[in-house]
Amino acid sequence: MRWQRSNMLCGTDHRLTVLFLMILLVEAVRPSACLATNGLNLVGSGGISSALAGADTAVATDFSAMNTNPAGMVQIRGQHTGLSLSFIQPELHVRGGVGNNKDGENDELFVPYAGYIKHIPDTPVTVGIGFFTVGGTASDFRDLKTALGTTDKNAGQIRHYKLTPSVAYQVTDRLSLGISMAVSYSDISLALVPNTPTGFETDGTCNRANGISPPGSCAYAFGFTPQYGLMYKFNDMLTFGLAYTSAVNLPYGDGKITRNQLGIGKVTYDAQVTGFRWADDLAAGVAIRPNKDWLVSAKFQWIRWDSVMNNAVINLTNGNNAAMPTDRIILDFQWRDQYVMAVGTMYDVTDRLNLHLAYNYGNNPVPKHTLNLATASIVEHHVAGGVGYKMTDALKLDSVFTISPENSVTFNSSTFGNNTSLDVGGYSLLFTLSYKPE
Repeated sequence: MRWQRSNMLCGTDHRLTVLFLMILLVEAVRPSACLATNGLNLVGSGGISSALAGADTAVATDFSAMNTNPAGMVQIRGQHTGLSLSFIQPELHVRGGVGNNKDGENDELFVPYAGYIKHIPDTPVTVGIGFFTVGGTASDFRDLKTALGTTDKNAGQIRHYKLTPSVAYQVTDRLSLGISMAVSYSDISLALVPNTPTGFETDGTCNRANGISPPGSCAYAFGFTPQYGLMYKFNDMLTFGLAYTSAVNLPYGDGKITRNQLGIGKVTYDAQVTGFRWADDLAAGVAIRPNKDWLVSAKFQWIRWDSVMNNAVINLTNGNNAAMPTDRIILDFQWRDQYVMAVGTMYDVTDRLNLHLAYNYGNNPVPKHTLNLATASIVEHHVAGGVGYKMTDALKLDSVFTISPENSVTFNSSTFGNNTSLDVGGYSLLFTLSYKPE
């Protein structure tokens, strides 16, 4: 895509323009907002995907295509390398019930993405490999009052990453197909009122590790998560994309859990989790280019949480107290399916500067009767805006700010009392550095 220079900005220092726009955006996102997730899935996959708030099923301009629609890789000629890093600032608050009115610890999270794509000369084949953060959840509350009269903590963190060897094939001038043969890694840590009878906590160094630590002694799992994509270009103005991502079974194992057994005290066990799967999803999108400088895109996505997020079971064995050598914990989720709609636009202001703005909506998949402070994936609305600046002919820097109004849910909790309210907020800032030699 060739960017045309705007007469309005001719003769100005583009670096100062970018800096000024970034300052304005930082000030705009400073108020309360919420985490950029659709359920457990992050709204975007870094790069153009995050810039368009996930409305990129029919758009492919960088490495993020490997995690959204691998068929689009054929649109990237030559070589392309990209690296994204997102800083997520959660803002969680609990109030009501038995008298809590507490902010979460709200530690900043760091989320990485990276990828490399290469078109094989004189063939219809494009290959790539990427590393993506799929999503997860992070919640950490301390010094909470419980219905049993104790003061305790409630926290949870799930992380899901993918390594994505990918290949795309140009079937015709209009049609391309692609597959990402991803290997997933995920780990989980929980602390559900461990100082209260029947409560428990995972042991290990990955607890609330802000998304960047290596595995500890918490439960972890590997899985295979293929994604299939199709892209059809009707003409220079209109492109259609379709992508399906398979569900992945995550049998978390090799973990340790300490449970506060009623009448016995704390017992430490080996922990294995069964029945937990990451949802499959189907996404369809369109991309429209009214002219060479302007892109408008949209996506509709069906995420099948209902088929996977039901009851997960934590099996506890080899307890260090003979009075209770084994046990099991049932995690009651009963999530609903989620329907995501996203729309985004990108405009090339000059040959080096472009702006983008996007909106993403996904209904809250968590029912009130199973909502838990440790899995606070209740956000619905997301707005993303940012700036892209081409520093050289080959090197480009993009910034994306994602915000959303705070979402609140009031529910009855056997642990924290009836009419407990959970408020989820935060914001994210993502930077992408991409390299594409001419």
